[in-house]
Amino acid sequence: MNNDRYQLILSNVTAAGDLLLKERESKFSVSIKEGDYRNIVTSVDIEVDSFIKKSIQSAFPNDKIYSEESADKDSSQGDSFWSIDPIDGTSNFARGIPHFAVCLGYVENGSCVVGAVYNPVTKDLFSFQKGGGAFLNGSPIKVSGIDNLKEAYVLLHIGRPQELRQWGLDLQKKLLDSAKKTINLGSSALDLCFVACGRVDATVYGTLTTLDCAPAIGILHEALGEIYDSSGKPIELTKGPQKIFATSSKALFDQIVG
Repeated sequence: MNNDRYQLILSNVTAAGDLLLKERESKFSVSIKEGDYRNIVTSVDIEVDSFIKKSIQSAFPNDKIYSEESADKDSSQGDSFWSIDPIDGTSNFARGIPHFAVCLGYVENGSCVVGAVYNPVTKDLFSFQKGGGAFLNGSPIKVSGIDNLKEAYVLLHIGRPQELRQWGLDLQKKLLDSAKKTINLGSSALDLCFVACGRVDATVYGTLTTLDCAPAIGILHEALGEIYDSSGKPIELTKGPQKIFATSSKALFDQIVG
């Protein structure tokens, strides 16, 4: 059954990506979420979300669905459900920055078991099946394995909450002193996939809703990457924000937090 879901995921993320490219050429509206002017959603997010949901409901009418853009997110309370983020990197999309992706996965017992992340601009299609490996456009991928911070490319997104600012500034100073390169690209799912395929060696988020990027976390695990909370425990898929550290090795995590 999950192989059927995997095939549906692959066809849907690419079709949704085509829709994204089409709609970004037309006028679309931008509004704010939860009263935060920095937290935005576009009319294209809603359109792509609806497109994916209709496809899932047609093929698997009894499946539950969690979506980042749903008004009701309680569908994730069951043991098994779909996880959708129609545009991961909405701010990039809204400003014409070509670093955003469609994310779609299926979660069972707290773990994403099949999923994909697709950037329609670059045509990068990251995918995985649990126990079957991670892939970029059909070719197997794995993390770089770099375990020395001096050799590491690190993506850092401190986050908006005021209580994270001092932690983030201290970490930024450390990375400026020690890491080979430190940047921020603005798409959490693609950031995680970049660790998975060895383009970068670590990504740190001060606040991340892991359920929104569940397929990217599955891809990272299958590519032999590591992902922890600030205490060094493996992260869980939750609707609440977490501080996360995704790395190519445990040794690199220890150097970043040490």
